[in-house]
Amino acid sequence: MDLLSVYKEVDALESEIIETRRDFHRYAESAWTEFRTTSKIVEFLTAQGMKVAYGRQVINPEYAWAWPGVEAAKKQQQRAIEQGASAELVENMQYYTGAVTVIETGRPGPVIALRFDIDCNDVEESKEDFHRPYKEGFCSVNANMTHACGHDGHSAVGMFTAALLNKHKDELCGTIKLLFQPAEEGDRGAVAMIKTGILDDVDVVLSSHIFNSPNGEYGLAGTQTCLYATTKFDINITGKSAHAGFAPQTGNNAINAACVAVAGMQSFLQDGRGSGRLNIGTISGGSGRNVIAESCHLRAETRGSTTEVEQRLYKAAIDIVDGVCKAFGCSYTTEIKGICPTGNGDLDLAEKIAKAAAKIPDFKYTQTELAQTGGTDDFSCMMDAVREHGGKACYMALMTPLKAGHHNRSFDYDEGALKAGVKAFITVVDMLQKEYK
Repeated sequence: MDLLSVYKEVDALESEIIETRRDFHRYAESAWTEFRTTSKIVEFLTAQGMKVAYGRQVINPEYAWAWPGVEAAKKQQQRAIEQGASAELVENMQYYTGAVTVIETGRPGPVIALRFDIDCNDVEESKEDFHRPYKEGFCSVNANMTHACGHDGHSAVGMFTAALLNKHKDELCGTIKLLFQPAEEGDRGAVAMIKTGILDDVDVVLSSHIFNSPNGEYGLAGTQTCLYATTKFDINITGKSAHAGFAPQTGNNAINAACVAVAGMQSFLQDGRGSGRLNIGTISGGSGRNVIAESCHLRAETRGSTTEVEQRLYKAAIDIVDGVCKAFGCSYTTEIKGICPTGNGDLDLAEKIAKAAAKIPDFKYTQTELAQTGGTDDFSCMMDAVREHGGKACYMALMTPLKAGHHNRSFDYDEGALKAGVKAFITVVDMLQKEYK
């Protein structure tokens, strides 16, 4: 491809890229409810003359962790249609979200997969004047749903990357797969896509994420390293109700058991092999102030800088719950809601990506890797899946000034980086294909 010419095409599309990002931001959708987002992606790609598989076609339901169920899906489908989704497309999704388009050039070459996450966070967006989405009228209209992690921009970047690669496919070789993945938050959606076989023949899989630029300029790292391993899990503790004044000794307080268990879980964070994290995100239970609590529900996660560290911490947390429940005369159940291993990009590929991206005028700096500690992304599952048959993987870091941290209700970013992101994907695809030739 004539990259300089393509860059000019991207520049000309900047306002559309930003408009698309803002539309997704205004109608943010949480994991497994991205019906409007999926519909808009399918409509856009179809208009480019591209074939698109979507919904149940690109998801294996057996691996759709923490999928909300048919009734919840129906409710969100109706909401999406009222907000502009195609009723026909939504029905065809069969209660599942996400989309995949494949560019077949008809010429021998590598099989490259590009992954873009599409869901938002379960956060109520800021309604304060300093917050640009609120001030400029594209703040989320959906309660407790906010794009506080940049996936609105990721989706827009993916759509325009797909359109331009398809437009220039006669200049390309091999196969390019573009995956618009649901349910990244909570590490729930990647494996459901992997288990459809979409990555079985892939030579290189790439993704990217928006991160804060330390110097206020646009930059790109060839890969992020130190994606933590994680397990997302729910714990349901069941006790026995009783009158809190007359006969507390006849009850078994599930809330008391939960509190002691939560304190005990923190005892296993230290590990000489690496660092760990444990968070109790929500706790709820009981039925009244004068009733011994019969039930308590916890939503929790463990993280670790290695899969071994994380799994030790997770097992210790469950062992604590088991011991405490026995002491309090309670029972418990656990349910896995999401899981993924440690993720590190291939540094030899990352170095090539950084060198290729250095040619993009938008980027004032490039580097081989960005070491982040504590974050997770189920793209690490896709990285492992491709490496199992000898492929390569990188998780590029698209750096731009942020107004607030990730998952913060006031999260926002400099949208000028979006066109740079489109150029980055196109440039890397071009580089990989020239290497093949």
